[in-house]
Amino acid sequence: ETSRGSLPLCLNRDMTTLSNFSIVSVFAMVAIVVIVILLWAINPDGEVRHQGGTTYENWFEIRPGLLESLGTFVFTFVSQHTVHLAYESLDRSVRTVSNWKKVSLFSILISTTVSLSVGVFVYMSFWQETESDIFQIYPPDLVSIDIARLLLCITMLLTFPLPFFTTREMVVLVANDCFGRDDESEEMRAALLAEDFGEDDLEDTSFFDPTATAIDDTNGGSGDHHSNGLQRHMPRVISRQKRPWLKPGEERQLISSYHVALTTILWSATTVLAIKSPNLGDVLDLVGCATGTFIAFILPALFSFRLVGYTHLAAAIFVIGGIVGSVGTYFSIGQLLE
Repeated sequence: ETSRGSLPLCLNRDMTTLSNFSIVSVFAMVAIVVIVILLWAINPDGEVRHQGGTTYENWFEIRPGLLESLGTFVFTFVSQHTVHLAYESLDRSVRTVSNWKKVSLFSILISTTVSLSVGVFVYMSFWQETESDIFQIYPPDLVSIDIARLLLCITMLLTFPLPFFTTREMVVLVANDCFGRDDESEEMRAALLAEDFGEDDLEDTSFFDPTATAIDDTNGGSGDHHSNGLQRHMPRVISRQKRPWLKPGEERQLISSYHVALTTILWSATTVLAIKSPNLGDVLDLVGCATGTFIAFILPALFSFRLVGYTHLAAAIFVIGGIVGSVGTYFSIGQLLE
């Protein structure tokens, strides 16, 4: 059944098709939030809203399992690996950096609101008895919970292809880089940037330049940061060798036979690992701590150091991400081994 549902979606080359169904996923998540809140408010047969402890015990006490669960918290809000897919899914008439930033901001705000709403009201229903699989702790005879489970399945079905596209694309890019690079062409890179970002937004694309430096150090590294500013250079394009597995004129899209083969291999490996895993929650904790913190904290801080220079905010993000990732990964591995 999984091959009939998720595999065809994963065979898509971009998010354009999924964007047509995004409204379904949004309505499904909103419906889940409404169901959880109504069950807390109505408390059918007195079986949903449990008696909690004191205010301190309910809201401030730190209980065992926090460190092992850090990965889940981090992974919930990691979206940096899919933002470029969101940009490319925008219609070309509105595909600008400013619109892309707005879409990313509103998407994160909506997802944060949904996640907090479900988490808070489920926790206020069961308090210390709350589990990670929230629908398993509700009474089994509630039709509304069965509906919520179905809606969650629909949401997961439409969400799974997003990180899948990113993984497949990274495999293609790594394979391309293994075969070297050809001569560089500044004109071609400028044309591609103008086409994708628009003439008015080219100033926002300086982060593509691998030669950009944060501060002009022609005077031995001294000098006023504000007077010198960022060294902005026009990014350079790398025209790569002709590779038979790529579609003509594409750098990230495989021809159909390779596309289907790679997609099937990645999908099969993911599905088998998910089926064989004894507890997906523990796996999510480990993956979130080991990779989520790297994507959400460490890499953005390093990029900031490279492009802007040292800032206290970037340093704080780097330190916090390193601590959360190291401690969380250690305890997550211990939890899996147990």
